[in-house]
Amino acid sequence: MAHTAPMMICWFDSEVWQRIVVQLSHAEPAVYHTVVALSALHEDSQLTGHPPRKLDLTNGHHRFALEQYGKAISLLRRRLTSHDPQVRELALMCCINFTCFELFRQNYGNAFIHLRNGAKMLDYRRWGSGAMLGHDSRSVTRGHWAPRGSGTETALAKVFIHLDAHSAQFGQEGPFLRLPLGLDTRSPPISSIVDVKQRLDPILSNILRFRRSCEPLLRGEPGDRDLPTAMAEQSRICDVLMAHIAGFDDFVRTQVISSLSSKERRGMDVMRMQHLALLNILDTSLVTSEMIYDCYLEEYQTITRLAGGIMASFQAEYGRRRPTVAMDMGVIPSLFWVCLKCRHQPTRQHALELLESWPHREGAYDGGVMASVVREHMAREGQLHAEGQSGAIPESARWGSIDRVDSVHDEADDTSHRPGEGYLP
Repeated sequence: MAHTAPMMICWFDSEVWQRIVVQLSHAEPAVYHTVVALSALHEDSQLTGHPPRKLDLTNGHHRFALEQYGKAISLLRRRLTSHDPQVRELALMCCINFTCFELFRQNYGNAFIHLRNGAKMLDYRRWGSGAMLGHDSRSVTRGHWAPRGSGTETALAKVFIHLDAHSAQFGQEGPFLRLPLGLDTRSPPISSIVDVKQRLDPILSNILRFRRSCEPLLRGEPGDRDLPTAMAEQSRICDVLMAHIAGFDDFVRTQVISSLSSKERRGMDVMRMQHLALLNILDTSLVTSEMIYDCYLEEYQTITRLAGGIMASFQAEYGRRRPTVAMDMGVIPSLFWVCLKCRHQPTRQHALELLESWPHREGAYDGGVMASVVREHMAREGQLHAEGQSGAIPESARWGSIDRVDSVHDEADDTSHRPGEGYLP
């Protein structure tokens, strides 16, 4: 884990990966075996220079990792029969590691089963009412959340919130958590780049949930949401996002940039990328015409420029030993969005080249998989465009959406280690 933990936090520091997982792995055999499984996959990825792929049982690292994963599930199930008050922390940590293990091997179906199991364990104090876990996305709750329990459980909950946001693009159910937006005038000023990221995660989740919930409305399908309600909700989310951006800008003004580490400077640029992408996603959630995205060329060029600078910084610091897997969203999601929505050929092509040069995995986002999806998407638009049109790609040639990345890499024959809901405390 001495090599795996720094890789997992190559974007942002994390109390979970820097302290909690180490402590629990010494105290709890189930956590220990999950850590060993993750480390085996990581070691293999470092040898190949690429993120882990579908498990190959002829590969010694993969076979050993799967054995450790199975042991961890068995040990956890036995451990949950005790009445130890710390068992929730154990189960949450194992859920996180199980989710990461499945994401490592691109098994999204199993990963999000584990994520849902962990989400069911989280218990929140919150303003307002209504279940925190569920699929009702008609309302966005104002207020702030505060997980009940220990400081360890609070730190674990923050990791779940971030991982939950990854589920929006994969499969058909996520995000699983319906989070309050966290707008609170009494909140202290942002204190660190990690604080920036953690405060953004609930907003990110709400934006992705909102965009997804608007799809039936834009298709003219019957549903629970009408346009005035959706517009009001869009405005509420935008207010919170803009407040977060203002808080981030205030924080940046207090920093002496030359005194920051390269990791902290990269983290700031990642936040800038995500702010631009999220504003674009939110702004266009109720627009049916693909031509609207042509108005955002400056934003797409800024995202692409920031991504290029971040990648160059990684190359300068790590050389060929760049981390291949991380749990936080870095450059891939924002570049993926630019590739899908920017029809300015030089900018779009540059974003694709950056994506193809980044054979990494950031949580659920695999650079190679995303680049393949983009190439297919661009080929569709390019082929249609070539059939008698010139200049800007016309509305009729543009594809407004792609199918969500599904669990095509799930191992259907791997039933012996398929997670269920039986290990919930």
